Amino acid sequence: MDTPAAADWSELPADVLGLVLLELEFPDLFRSAAVCKLWRATARDIRRLGLYSRAQTPCLLYTTAAAGPRAAVLYSLADKTTSYTVSLPDPPIAERHIVGSSHGWLVTADHRSELHLLNPATGEQLDLPPVATIEHVRPLYDDAGNLNNYKLVYYDGGGNSHRRNDDDMHTVTHPPETFREFLYLKAVISSDPSRGDDYTVMLIHHPYLQLSFARSGDKKWTWIKMGNNECEWFEDCIYHDGVFYAQIVHGAIHAIDVVSASSSFTHRLILKPTMGELGTLYIVRTTEGDILQVLRVTEEDEGGEHKDVRTTEIGVYKVDYKKQDLDDVDDIGNNALFIGTSYSMCLPVKDYPHLMPNHIYFDDDYGYFVHRKHLRRDVGVYDYTNDTAIDVESPQPWLNWPLAPVWITPSFTKTAKYS
Repeated sequence: MDTPAAADWSELPADVLGLVLLELEFPDLFRSAAVCKLWRATARDIRRLGLYSRAQTPCLLYTTAAAGPRAAVLYSLADKTTSYTVSLPDPPIAERHIVGSSHGWLVTADHRSELHLLNPATGEQLDLPPVATIEHVRPLYDDAGNLNNYKLVYYDGGGNSHRRNDDDMHTVTHPPETFREFLYLKAVISSDPSRGDDYTVMLIHHPYLQLSFARSGDKKWTWIKMGNNECEWFEDCIYHDGVFYAQIVHGAIHAIDVVSASSSFTHRLILKPTMGELGTLYIVRTTEGDILQVLRVTEEDEGGEHKDVRTTEIGVYKVDYKKQDLDDVDDIGNNALFIGTSYSMCLPVKDYPHLMPNHIYFDDDYGYFVHRKHLRRDVGVYDYTNDTAIDVESPQPWLNWPLAPVWITPSFTKTAKYS
């Protein structure tokens, strides 16, 4: 009996081939272009036409000397053998700081401390309102009218530092190129900007780690004045079903509803402080709807004036709103958590089989201060079963400064502007 001829996949009709390629993660999609001219053309077309919207396994984005200042590297957890270099628009990505990563978009601060949204997968970029429109920021100009410095005025919504007059307040002054190191902590985007113009960016910033937000199309930042008698010191924030959940360093959680098409907002305290300031605290929502608080403890290596920082312990706790307390979580099951500068999230391994269950992926959000320029970045994976951390890549291939590695879930959906 004759052996049946092997199927010739290069002869697939273009429409059928397109359906197959749409189901691939991007490393396999990129590789498919090398099969033949038809596959290459089909892979190119589904990206060009904005049809490729498959959910992606998170990647680590970083810069290298070999890639140059205008390109970034994506290291995919779906394919740990290959890194992919993407060219990006100016200002050069290697000269920016990363302030946040949500829905496939980065929030970046350029060398003038201005903020931009950047999608590394598509190269699209959107400007955010000027830094000078943040409530606590004052631009300072020289005699020729050139921007010389920014002044940060230290007041909050209550206590003994509420707004009176700038002359009565403590202030600090920085040139534009270093102001970003002291101003920004983290930014969170409510939804994918590629899918519409109804997104909001929530920014955690100094002084006192307060909150400001900007909707798509806004010309300035709106300060969220809490109106209580002490600084809140926010540390992390997530978004769900129209509400931002912002968490302070001691674990208290505020629910903030940003009203559409206005500068209005409402907020309420939904969880009282739960712990002391023991480390960095993140807020994560599970797929079942539970809220977790994730405590990350770091230690500095011994020796030297400036020391490497390493994650030594991570604890996970479930919020009990009724008791206004926390329950220990001994096992996060078939889930993987992501924390750091990136959006804090919980992903089920059944939907992301390349991730390790009961593991926590973290990037380095310890700070952009210049003394860390030549230090190791604390990026790795924490085994919650064995309480051990390992490097994502060893040796670390990335540049440490000014852009630090960050987790991102690539989005290949294009905005209407670029379609």
